[in-house]
Amino acid sequence: MTKRGYIRSASFAFAFLLIITVFGISNYVYAREYKQKLENNYRQSLLELDESLGSIETNLTKSVYSNSGTMLYELSRDLYSECTTAKEALSRLPISQMNLQNTYKFLSQSADYASYLGNKLSSGEEISEEEAKNLSTLLNYSKKFSSAVSQMVSQCNNGAKITDRKVKNTQSNLSVAGISNDFTQSEETFKDYPTLLYDGPFADAVLNKEALVTKNEQYVTMEQAKEKASQILGVNADKLTYSGEEASKIPCYVFNYGHSTIAITKQGCRICYLLYGGKVNEQKITSEIAIGQAQNFLDENGYTGMANSYYSISNNICLINFSYSDMGIMFYPDLIKVGVNMSNGKVVTLECAGYLTNHYTRTDTVPGIDYNTALKKISPSLEAIDGRLCVIPKEDGTEKLCFEIHCKSKKTGDEVLVYINAKDGEEEDIMLLLYSDNGTLTK
Repeated sequence: MTKRGYIRSASFAFAFLLIITVFGISNYVYAREYKQKLENNYRQSLLELDESLGSIETNLTKSVYSNSGTMLYELSRDLYSECTTAKEALSRLPISQMNLQNTYKFLSQSADYASYLGNKLSSGEEISEEEAKNLSTLLNYSKKFSSAVSQMVSQCNNGAKITDRKVKNTQSNLSVAGISNDFTQSEETFKDYPTLLYDGPFADAVLNKEALVTKNEQYVTMEQAKEKASQILGVNADKLTYSGEEASKIPCYVFNYGHSTIAITKQGCRICYLLYGGKVNEQKITSEIAIGQAQNFLDENGYTGMANSYYSISNNICLINFSYSDMGIMFYPDLIKVGVNMSNGKVVTLECAGYLTNHYTRTDTVPGIDYNTALKKISPSLEAIDGRLCVIPKEDGTEKLCFEIHCKSKKTGDEVLVYINAKDGEEEDIMLLLYSDNGTLTK
């Protein structure tokens, strides 16, 4: 071979090797990107499953404590919907490698049972004792499966990858055989099967409407709003930066100062919200002091007559729910959420949309039944602790005058709030109370 031929052959060989190398690298990059995309999809599905199982557990708990056919019917519809969503999320996961076959079976049985109960209640029939026990059984399994999936989410958060088969259900004792056994006594029941945070009560139930408080108030200029914002923040107006107008259901002027963003309503010149993007590194005051600071802030800024109900502490900020109170009646639609810096006691977050949207003087606040009559409407499995009158919003935009009865389960000790319509005695809603060192939450 001539020298030129040798060079040509070597060049071809090098070019071929280069092409193979580039092709190999390209395939590797593509495979890695595909695997990462698959991992992301798996994780999203696992999070959806975790959220749905949490909602299923909540609705099953409410079903166990409910004493109203109407309420149970609504819960059964929600249960069926959540079970369907969870099954769809589960279908997108590599079920076998995660040992979740029993979860799928549980969701199928829960969805079908919820559908069966809904059809029975809608036809005017009542739930039997055996069926009530079945709900308790489903609740027990729901807690186990929800815990197992939450554990897998935690594994992912700690670096384990689903695509590497490192995320598994470690609760090997989980089984749905017990559910089927418990249902055998009521097998006849199943023959008609079609196919077997923190907001506090009613936080965002009716925000998609015109703001009642500001709709008839005078418009203000941007300069007037800026002056109001500076007074609230305790700084000179020239320190604030105007960031524009907000054309929402409650039109506002928006300003920035440091880590804070504040919105002032165009009508009425009221504070609508206050946001905080900084960090609070330590906790020096108690929750009682924080609640007092929040109360003073509301009074000073024109939001009087507010009573606190629930609070939670996160990232050293105490978030407190306030609702308007008059004549001993809590008006839950008129909600304001206040966040207090637990280091210095200053208010750093505020959300007044619920109050601005819903507050007005109610006139029909006289009950049609007394408290003792309302007590007879709660489930026999519950023991009443105390109660009060309140107004709650419904999803259709209406409001209901209710007795809010604080109860405790005779069996488990769990605490719940049952809302009995003060006009006709119907059960309107149930909230589960969750206590921790960081406050009280409801769901």
